[in-house]
Amino acid sequence: MNFIQSTLQAVEVGRGQVLTRLAPLLTALLVIGGAYNMIAYRGLTDMQSMDNAQLARQILHHQGFTTKFLRPLALAQIRDFRSAQSLVTGGPHDLFPGDRFPPGTPKVLPDTYNAPGYPYLLAAWFYLVHPEFEQPPSAFSGGKVYSGDRWIPFLNQGFMLLTAVLIFALGRRLFDDRVAWLSAVAFLATDMIWHYTLSALSTSLLMFLVTAALMCILEVYAVSEACFANEDRSFGPAWLWGLAAALFLAAACLTRLHFLVLLIPLFAVLILMPRASFFLYVFITLVVIGLVSPWFMHLYAVSGNPLGSNSMQVMYGEGAYKGNQIWCSTSIPSYEQVFGQASKKETEGYRWTLEHAWELLGANPLILFFGASILHQYKRRRTQMFHWLLFGCAFFLVGANNVGVTKPDVVGPWNALAVLFPGMVVMGSAFFFILLDRLNIQIRLLGTLIIITMLAITAMPMVLTLTSPSALYYAFPPYMPPTIKSIGQFAEPDEWVTTDMPWATAWYADRASLWLPDSITDFENLNDNICPTGVLLMTPVSWAEPTSTFTSGEYKDWFALVSGQPMPAGFPLTEHTATAPGGPEYAIWCDRPRWQQK
Repeated sequence: MNFIQSTLQAVEVGRGQVLTRLAPLLTALLVIGGAYNMIAYRGLTDMQSMDNAQLARQILHHQGFTTKFLRPLALAQIRDFRSAQSLVTGGPHDLFPGDRFPPGTPKVLPDTYNAPGYPYLLAAWFYLVHPEFEQPPSAFSGGKVYSGDRWIPFLNQGFMLLTAVLIFALGRRLFDDRVAWLSAVAFLATDMIWHYTLSALSTSLLMFLVTAALMCILEVYAVSEACFANEDRSFGPAWLWGLAAALFLAAACLTRLHFLVLLIPLFAVLILMPRASFFLYVFITLVVIGLVSPWFMHLYAVSGNPLGSNSMQVMYGEGAYKGNQIWCSTSIPSYEQVFGQASKKETEGYRWTLEHAWELLGANPLILFFGASILHQYKRRRTQMFHWLLFGCAFFLVGANNVGVTKPDVVGPWNALAVLFPGMVVMGSAFFFILLDRLNIQIRLLGTLIIITMLAITAMPMVLTLTSPSALYYAFPPYMPPTIKSIGQFAEPDEWVTTDMPWATAWYADRASLWLPDSITDFENLNDNICPTGVLLMTPVSWAEPTSTFTSGEYKDWFALVSGQPMPAGFPLTEHTATAPGGPEYAIWCDRPRWQQK
């Protein structure tokens, strides 16, 4: 009886009081998570997610870091490099030599576009949960989610919860329990955060890694402050926190390579802190570069460029390369072409990000408080440092992003601001309470109602998502996974599927898939000399594009294909059909009516 009484007392007024707050929060998380996974999730919905997923499956199946999503530019880069090597070494110059690719072997290539971190983590997760990749199309028809898709959100939601724990700890470290609870709950109530968990994007992982690295830097700064105040204090713990920060930052860089720019604001912190330490910065930099450089060496070994095909990312959507044409071309741009548009993209990117920052940060009202706090002077030096560190990281990450994409999607791989959202929501919560305290509200209930109203506004997009379920079973248009698998497997395992959405056929159909080249000549050369195309598939990805894409844009060579006019003499795919009316508008070309043989 005494034990029961003491336990109840601890729960009500003692250390166990935290359980009375955690229990309803955990219950709400279970309900919200279940609702998102059942109502909002319809499988993977974007290119990068499916690319990551098929890379993870290749790793799981002991195929190494190879890809079935084949970009013509990356293919041409590897082909040219191997041809140049063969002249020096006398070795084979073929992309698919017969001794390594006997008949029946899928013709895949090393991936030179993606960083390895998240695909390897996803492969480890697949190893643990054992998704059924070989499901027949009938097993995930009628609204059922493909087994490979189904398990991905749970991994990301695990990292989301770990990030919430870091946010709570950060709020207590810099401020107090009020800020810690508000920022953690506001983070978990943000619709954008949950949508990231429903993808196979690395953002949920990066939120955890970057927040952990920033917390470690905060501890380095705290040690520096203590040493400055008392010269007898040892600076040794700062080296341990610096090592931890370097490991987290290296993991983040191996997940997205351009996160190396975070070393720049980190330099400013370590040089300007009360007890500056240039050698600690050198140590952190050497650890990060030492862990990341093997990947650049790998890219150089397979493609002849330490950035792989990412070196051409600067041409995306610019100059002579509109839309995705840079990836669909087999002509490697010159050095001058690559950097010709960089300054223009930086200017446009910063302007666009500034105009859409609130959307890119989940339309969370606390982010507005973070933005408004830019001129606020915090009393504690470490808090002021962390405040400016977030702005510095945002500036350099956006600058690195602009080299590739100037207008990122809110839930997309190029929304770099999202990874700083955890730290920003903590600082926004703190400024919210600063303003609330200045109101000097004497009625406690009124102050509580203001806080509840803030959280209600934060959660409104989430409520709308969960109360407005879509009538569609899948992410259509353009994705209809059972149909994609059925059509994609018209091609034999050692043939290619050429399509305008190769990421989807690579993932769902498990076939090596070539992004439709921007010229028929390139397509015929690849079909005749490198690997035959078993199926050419056109989908709503192209139908949704402006007509000018086919009349005068990147796919003008393919106008005859989509308009029903005769193709050039000798075109290898002579048989054509389309999916039944009322369903997905997929058009199929083959060398023979393969759909009759399945």
